[in-house]
Parts: sequence; structure tokens; C-alpha cells
Amino acid sequence: MTLHEAIEQVLQNAEKPLFSRDIADIINNLKLYKRKDGLPVSASQVTTRANNYSKLFTRESGKIKLVKDDIVSLKFQHYRNKLMHESKTIKTFGWANKNDVLVRALEDILHENNHEYFYNIISEPEINFTNRNKRSREKLLVAHKLCNWFFKHSNNNRSLRLSDSLITVLSGLNWFQYNDNSIETYFEGFNDFVLKIAADNKNASFSIKENYNHNLFNEFEYRSHINRLVSKLIDRGNPNHIAPQTTTTGIFIPPFRRRSGVNSNGEFDVMLSKLQNNNINLDKAILIAPSGILSSQVLFNREAREQIINSGTLEAVIALPSGMIENTGMQVSMLIFDFNIRDNQVFFLDASNTLKGDMSEVVRTINNKRYVRDVSRTITYNNLFNYDLNPKRYVIDIDDIEIKPDHKLYHIGQLLKQRKYGAMFKNKESLYVGGEFKLIKMGDIDKNGLYFEPKDNMLGIDHDEIENIDKNLVKGGLVLSAFNNKIKASVLPNDMSFVLGHNVYWLKFYDSEVLDEYVAREFTQPYVTKQVEYYSRGATIARLSLKDLMEIQIQIPSLEEQKNILFKEFRKSEKPVRSESVTNQEQDFIKTLKHTLKQPLSSLGNDFTSIKSFLNKKIKAKDTIESNETIVPVFDTDTPEQIEIHTLKNTLDRMERAVTDMDYILEQAIKIISISEPIKENIQLKKFLQNIASEYPNIQFKITGKEVEFLSDRKQLRILMHNFITNAIKHGFKDSIEKPIIWLEIKAKDAISFQLSIRNNGLPLPPEFTIQDFLAKGSSIRSDVGSGFGGFLIGLILKKHKGTIDLIKNEGFGIMPHNVEFLITLLK
Repeated sequence: MTLHEAIEQVLQNAEKPLFSRDIADIINNLKLYKRKDGLPVSASQVTTRANNYSKLFTRESGKIKLVKDDIVSLKFQHYRNKLMHESKTIKTFGWANKNDVLVRALEDILHENNHEYFYNIISEPEINFTNRNKRSREKLLVAHKLCNWFFKHSNNNRSLRLSDSLITVLSGLNWFQYNDNSIETYFEGFNDFVLKIAADNKNASFSIKENYNHNLFNEFEYRSHINRLVSKLIDRGNPNHIAPQTTTTGIFIPPFRRRSGVNSNGEFDVMLSKLQNNNINLDKAILIAPSGILSSQVLFNREAREQIINSGTLEAVIALPSGMIENTGMQVSMLIFDFNIRDNQVFFLDASNTLKGDMSEVVRTINNKRYVRDVSRTITYNNLFNYDLNPKRYVIDIDDIEIKPDHKLYHIGQLLKQRKYGAMFKNKESLYVGGEFKLIKMGDIDKNGLYFEPKDNMLGIDHDEIENIDKNLVKGGLVLSAFNNKIKASVLPNDMSFVLGHNVYWLKFYDSEVLDEYVAREFTQPYVTKQVEYYSRGATIARLSLKDLMEIQIQIPSLEEQKNILFKEFRKSEKPVRSESVTNQEQDFIKTLKHTLKQPLSSLGNDFTSIKSFLNKKIKAKDTIESNETIVPVFDTDTPEQIEIHTLKNTLDRMERAVTDMDYILEQAIKIISISEPIKENIQLKKFLQNIASEYPNIQFKITGKEVEFLSDRKQLRILMHNFITNAIKHGFKDSIEKPIIWLEIKAKDAISFQLSIRNNGLPLPPEFTIQDFLAKGSSIRSDVGSGFGGFLIGLILKKHKGTIDLIKNEGFGIMPHNVEFLITLLK
């Protein structure tokens, strides 16, 4: 146990702030932490450690207290730490074994006396019997937070988890608030989400009945154990009184992703059958379903919707934002059923975009069933269109278009002279760069480009490889794709023919009615985007069919006015010519990015070429592949170490490192462009440097000089120091045989400024290295000289703080073998 963990445990047990001396005495008496030098923990040591962990501890009237010291936070921290330490102690690396640790923690919470939530180990017990129910519900919150934390940190992607947002929606449904609720779950995952539902509804009582198929839903036996404990916790958390009205709710959640051979339609069919078979025992039901089934014209999905609508029990349909089910990218919707009240109406809510940031607003809208323009609306069963349950179909009013003066409204189909759509080519090998006719794919259409610009590297196809050439070739007109609720459109040149790729549409308008450029512009307008959202269909990717595209309406003025509108917009989009198209600073940035990416890209390219040749040979020979095989020819003179470098395993590892390096480089580049004006606060520099040094246990730091207090941005100052240290590790200490040492010396300069000297005992810098090299973002004398983004970040931060940096070379230092010192000057 670390010292800050020991301090945390003492404060959790005490449930009140304590003086440093009292904390130190308790740690020493209970032997929670032992110093390596054998001395007892001191009050000053406790104070220093608490100051270093400001996210955990704060001060109150001279005492140390936990930042989060409410009873739920305290108990959660207690059990979380206990669970962490028990996992480490018994070396549980297997998922099932780790699960046993969680089971024991939940059992401890279950058997913990509710009165203990008022008991203070150091002070006298404080028991408040009037709030006994409140404390038992707080116990449920502790259990829920513990399960949530455990599963988020267990790296188990097999388990289906409800997101916090979805649980918020479920717990806020109004019939849970005051009733005696019996919840039946049909779910392959863990039921710990019901803990939150019960805890949030303190005036109601709850019980859980778990229903599952052992073959389909209970893939792992330990789920039953945890779910039983959840049920017992909820039973014991109920108030002494029973609500007068009992409501039985079924919660049906199909296994959206499983590694079994059962397809998603089959899984949903099973869930729908369970819903229908159990509705005589239910008052309410909640079905979480893939959003795609709400409007898909696949026979199975349409028949499922017919069954749901014809039952007359559907109360509400809510399209939820993405990310509601963890460990799956599928977008889902929530269907609510009422088996007692059938008022021939359905409430639709589209929360997928407008309300996605505010789940409390989603809950209020569901409970009140209130109308919100383009978001929610109540529809009678008679007005349901073709068994379509997509909320967008009912909440969006596509006819609510404010027509501008001198404009007329037309359907796209009314303006068309000709239309075509692309198809997949059976023989993909006939496509190659340089083909006679270029192939337009969806990705080739630029959403920001009005005119289509062919590229030299586009795939193409020869005319004799095209079946029905007249049907597939296009020139002029408008080419577009319609995915993800948006239309991308560009105007094709009239002097060049193209072939349409899969899911690409081509439209040719009557040029006496409308200009291609004007239609492309209108496709980006909000009133058209609303119609596109209305008509788009799809489970994971929304797609607008060519048939529905014909129903889109656009406003058209006269041809002359179309030209005037386009001319005005072209003039607006023109940017004034700059005397220098790219500044020196931007050139430096580009040079640095190129310089820094050169090594990992070169390594990755060489290894990719080698592994491609190796795999081609293996495929032709129909030979097996071993990880210890070399992927390039070796020579008799090669050493074992040289041969080992070129094995398949080491090559793949090297490629992975190259990708990681590039990710880090780009992350540094983002830091550069995101450095903003500093938010300054008082910082004690010596203490700050000591905290930084504690993060590098393998480096010896020698921090000297008097304490200085000055104004600085703490975050930017951390970036500055970490870049100095990282550069030393990567360049100075890389091949050094000496124990790494960094000297940090605070020096007085004058009444308004001070200096910080930074030195190390790593490898010497090149003789020609200058401070300009260090700050020039990689633009240096030699290609292998310069610190890249790290140096530039340091220079940028110093500039923001009105500071300077000098490179001092002095043969008389006597401290480092290469006699180099970085000297930073900052204002107090």
C-alpha cells in the first residue's frame, strides 16, 4: 500500500477530516505503511503527500479531508481499494477469478449493517433511525458504482453493458417513482443497472425476477451469482412500507453482438417472442431494439413491426443517441409497452441528435409526452405510415418549409431529365489506376467541392470491360452520395466520361429549369437536410434510396436569380491574396512534421514491403507460417542477433512500434496547435519540481536553490518540464552506461525575474548544436539534429510566459562531461 492510499483509507474509516499528526499516528499504529529507513511516518510526510494528490485530498480548518467525502463516495472508495488490493494479492489474471473478487465485495456490502453508514471509527456512533431507508438506498448506489467501475476496468469486451446515459433514462421513467415495482429482466448481461433504478426512486419498492435461457443468455455461470446478489441487495434496500400499487415491468434487451452462430434477426425474434408470451403477466415492458428494425423493409423486420403495432400495446418509441449499449457500435431505440391502458396513440421521440447531451431532458420529454418541434410528437395508430416506427418519420414535418419570395417548390423527380445509379463490378480485377474511364466512388466526392476534380490515382476501367456501356457511362450533370443523413454532391465536367461506383447516384436536370450548381448548393441547406433525415433508412448507417431522393423538395427561383445567388456566394468565398501564401512559421511546422515522421514511416514502409513479399511467396507455395521465420534472405555471415531482427514476430512488433511512434508524434503536433493563452496561478517552483521528479523513479534528480513563488500556467509548465525530461531520456540517456542524473537549480537573477538551470549527465550534444536548433521545430543544420516538437513546445510555452531560454557552454562546469546547460529565465 502506498502512503497516499494509507491516508485515503484512514480518512474513509474516520468519515471526517483529521490533522496530519492524527493520520500519521493511525498509519503507524495499524502498520498501514512502512518507510524504507525504518522511521515512523511523520505529520510533515503526510502533509506533503496530501498536497501532491490534490485530486484526492483538500484542506479544511487545518485538517486534511477527502475531496469526495459523502457517504456513497467514501464507501465506494473503500470497497474499490479493497477490491484492487485483493485482486493484486491473489494474482487474479483470469476473468472468472477476478469476478470472484467482485462477488465477495458485493457480499460484504450485502451483509454490512446499515447502521454502519453512520458509525465513525474514531468518533462516537451517530445513528439516525429516521433515515434508515435513505442509507439502505445509498448502499445500492455504492454497489452500482462498484460494479460499474469493476466492469469498466476489467477489459472484458464480451459482456453487454448498458451505458450510464441509458440507465439514467430507465431510472427516470415515472411509473418507477412510487409503485411496488416487480422488474423482470430478459438480458444476457448483468442486472446491476437495476441497482441504480431502485436507488434513484426512494419512495418505491423493487424486486427482480431474472428470466434467461441457459443456452442463449447465461453464457457464464458467474453472471447468475452476481445477479442473485443484486436481487438480494435490492430486496434489503426496500422501505418498510409497501406501495399500494404493484407494477410489473419487463425489460427486454437482446444480445446485440455475440460470438455464436445465431444471427441478429434470430436473437431479436427470440426476444420478441418472449415479450409476446409474457405480456399477460406484465403491466409495462421496455424493449431495447436495433434502430434499423424500426423502418427496414426486410420481410422479417416488417413482420415484427406488424406484430407490435397490431397488438395495440405500443406506448412510445424513442430513438436514442449512439453509445447506449457499450461494447457494440449499434445504434438502438427504446420501445415502451403498456398492457393496461390502450389509448390508440403512440408517442415518438427522436433523441438521437437534438437531445443527446441531456438525458434528463429526454426523461422529462418521455414522462410528459410533450410536443417539441422536429423532436417529439404523439401519433394515433391510424396515422402510422406503412408500419414504419422510425421517430423521424413522425416528428419531422417535411412540409414545414418557409418558401422564399419568387421561389417555387419542386420535387427532385419533377426537375430530372435523366438519372442513373452505380453498381458493383463483378470482376474487380478489371479496375486499375489509368483505366480508360475513371470510376467515381463515394469517397471521391468532396463535400466542400462544388465541382468534381478527377485525380490521377483514381481507379479506372476499359470500355470493353463494361457491360451495357451506355447505361454505366455519365458526363456532365450532378454526381452524389447520400449516406449518414447528408448529401454530398459535385458537378461533373461536360467533356469527360466517368463510370459510377457502388451507391453513387447521377442526376441530369432540365437545364431550362435549374442549374446543376444551384441544386448542389441547395442540397446543403438545413431544410433539405431535414428531409434527408426523414427519408433515410438503415441500422448502423443511414442511407437515402434513389426512390426517396426523388421525393426531396427544393426551392427554385428563376435561372437569372440562380446565377445571381451563385455569383454572390462565389464572391463571398473568395479569400484575399496573401503576400506570402505560407508563412515561415508554417513552413517550419511542416518541416518538423515531415522530419519527425520520416524515421517511423521509413521503417514501416521497409517492413511492409518485406512482409508483403514474404506473404506472397507463402501463398504461392501454399506453405504454413511460423512466427520465428525470417521474412528476408539471410547470409551465412549474419549473426544470430541480426537474423532475429528479421523474424516475422520481431517485424510485426517493429511495425506496431512505428505506428505507436507516429501516433505519439501526431499527438505532440496537436499539443502545439492547441496551446492557448496561459491561465496563471501561484506556483511554488521547488515543490512543483519535486512533484515532477517523483514521476520518474528511474532518474536521480538533484534539486537545489531557494524556493521561488511565481505566476504560471500549471498545465503548460508541466508540459515544458516533461518535454525537457523526455528529450533527455530519448537522446541523452539512451545509450549511456551511467546512472541518469538531472540537476535542477533555481537561481536568483534580479528583483523581477529568476532562472532555472537544467543539466544532465547523458550523452553530449553535437558540437554544432545551437538553441535555434532546439527551438526550430526540426529545421536544423543536420537532419539528425533538433528536438522536433518537444523543443518547439518549450519555446512556445516560454513565449506565452514572456520567458527566454539560453544554451550555455562553459568548460568550467565540472559537473557534466559535456559542459552544457539550458538556462531558463522567467518573471516572478
